[in-house]
Amino acid sequence: MLAGLCLVVPGKTRDRVAAALRTTIVAPAAALQARTELSRRSFMAEAVTRRMNDSVSLRSQRLTGVEDENIRLRQLLGLSSTVQWGFVPAEILQGRLLGDEFTVTLSAGARAGVELLSPIIVSDGLVGVVQRADPSLSVAILWPHPDFRVSAMSADGATYGIVTSHVGPSADRYLLELRSVPLRTQLRPGTLIVSSGAGGVFPRNIPVGTVINELKTSDAWARTYLLRPAVKFSDLGAVMVLTRARSTKGVDGIWNIESLADSARRSVVAAGDSLTARLRDSVVAALRQRAADSIAAVVALGGRAEAVLAKPALGKPRSTP
Repeated sequence: MLAGLCLVVPGKTRDRVAAALRTTIVAPAAALQARTELSRRSFMAEAVTRRMNDSVSLRSQRLTGVEDENIRLRQLLGLSSTVQWGFVPAEILQGRLLGDEFTVTLSAGARAGVELLSPIIVSDGLVGVVQRADPSLSVAILWPHPDFRVSAMSADGATYGIVTSHVGPSADRYLLELRSVPLRTQLRPGTLIVSSGAGGVFPRNIPVGTVINELKTSDAWARTYLLRPAVKFSDLGAVMVLTRARSTKGVDGIWNIESLADSARRSVVAAGDSLTARLRDSVVAALRQRAADSIAAVVALGGRAEAVLAKPALGKPRSTP
């Protein structure tokens, strides 16, 4: 009614009435609208900030992956400059489509120089072997594949054996086994195992893995050792395929075997020291807990004994002789 009245009154009166309405009746509604607008802006700003944070996190994750890939590519470039000739660069395309995650497709084929049984390497060591070479693509098996075999030896050349995939649950299937080691020979944890060159497929002195421990088997005439592979399965991407001429010529001097052996021994010793420290701490904690439980049991037993002694005897007291 007041608003309708303001439409017919003179201008000065209308302004005074409107000012009075704004300061009285309309004021709470205006304040509520102002707070609502501030809340809306705060909500929108929070949503924008959340999207920005998610975008930054996603970019940082992608950047980490790109940095890791760049490191692997730089290592591969360094390996290619060392090898110099007799190799074909390739990319691992897909393995799931072949029904086996350890069978992969390479982006290079026979036209590029890839042949059957060509070794596949990276800067860390041996990856696998070509199983089939098509004109533009090729199929290869990686070291965890059940059909993978390589004649190997210790870095000092004193012990020989055959490296195969390790059949085990979950993460153990990504390990290797060194089989047919003479019974008279014992390998310490941290011993570097390299290809021996026997068989004519893999050149000599390609890093294959590091000894973890000895496996107990039913074979009474030979030893079997569990190996940690030289190449991590998660780091596979760009690889190098050696040609037959390069495999025949050999790869001596490409990997510093002595330095790799020392590094492997130090890493195993450090891991063993860390495990020993954790075991020692757990044993100490268990002994302390056992002692505390024993003390608590003794205290509780003493309390029950005092309660029994302090309890009055039932019935008539006996006469003292």
